[in-house]
Amino acid sequence: MSAPTRQQRLASLLHREIATAVRGLDDPRMGLVTITRVELTGDLQLVTAYWTVLGGMRERKLAEHALESARPHLRRSFAPAVRTRLVPDLRLLFDDREQKRDRMDEIISRARRTDPDGGTVPEPAAPDPTDPKALPDL
Repeated sequence: MSAPTRQQRLASLLHREIATAVRGLDDPRMGLVTITRVELTGDLQLVTAYWTVLGGMRERKLAEHALESARPHLRRSFAPAVRTRLVPDLRLLFDDREQKRDRMDEIISRARRTDPDGGTVPEPAAPDPTDPKALPDL
């Protein structure tokens, strides 16, 4: 495995710094916010922090407003740790991967219920194309 690139190392550092700064925010609107992942552009100018919050739509909206108002503070908090010429701009986005995953599971479950066996018998695993034993005999 190759060594992590500068971009990957910086993204990992930013993830830790942003998550720590978010935990330190004293805003009653925040709730239980978690920074799930961080993406950094190739030019190191924009960091996107994805977050989730425990609760429903109301908690999400409250946390969204709190995070947006704290964005300048969060950026200043990770600035000393970043050793680049310019401090990346910070964008905060709600991470909806969990909802997408739940929706896909529901679609698959619904499709399986239309199977002749009602979706109770699991499908056989597909052969691994990288396994030489799984290749057909010629």
